[in-house]
Amino acid sequence: MSTGIPNFKYYPANASNNYAACIKVEGKVIHRIANLDEFYKTFGYTHEMSMAGVLPDEFIWSEYTNDTALDLAGCFQMRFIEYLHQHSDTFRELFGNLTNIWFAAHSEKKATGGAPCAGCSVKSSCKS
Repeated sequence: MSTGIPNFKYYPANASNNYAACIKVEGKVIHRIANLDEFYKTFGYTHEMSMAGVLPDEFIWSEYTNDTALDLAGCFQMRFIEYLHQHSDTFRELFGNLTNIWFAAHSEKKATGGAPCAGCSVKSSCKS
């Protein structure tokens, strides 16, 4: 079994998801998101941002994927792992034995102070 981090993907609520936001890996739903506020908070989205009119999806896009100078794909996936570890029995069943490996690898990368961490605006809330 590979210890590499799978590519977790967020899908907003729509007809193909039975009108529930979900997270998929390898095309299969592994978690239906019951509380979107809690999900977005994991990615660094705050109530203050909401009050200022910033949409959560816009924030996430801007923070993690829109800056070509920084490669925050690993951080983006670690946010999924943090959320799923707390909220998904299915995730814990499928990947529970790997989460400590992933957290340790991310912490080690963060400790080296590479460019992605230096440029990350949500690093102060990074738990791993």
